[in-house]
Amino acid sequence: GIRSRVADIELNGPVGARRAPDNANISFLRCEGEALTIELSLSGVYVSSGSACSRRLLQPSHVLVAIGRKFDQAHGSILMKVSRVHTEEDINYALEVIPKAVDRIRGITGSTGAE
Repeated sequence: GIRSRVADIELNGPVGARRAPDNANISFLRCEGEALTIELSLSGVYVSSGSACSRRLLQPSHVLVAIGRKFDQAHGSILMKVSRVHTEEDINYALEVIPKAVDRIRGITGSTGAE
């Protein structure tokens, strides 16, 4: 549902049957991933950004860079996981909060989308 609610995003990784069903890694263009992670956490939506092995360095995922994402695409990515404890209400809440958080972060940076 995020693709229909937020403009200028890219789903990272394979689609269809080759995709792991419990996660989504999405690049939010013109939006810094770490800032988005913090903004979402303030609303109770917990995601991760960057590479797990480069925490505290604020580096984008080396995997995303390796699959051809540009630095700014990889740097604006977040990873979301879904587990058995998540309810449909949890997912709907995240779908409500994510667009607002992205708009807020993009507004802070002053990015108009015109590249």
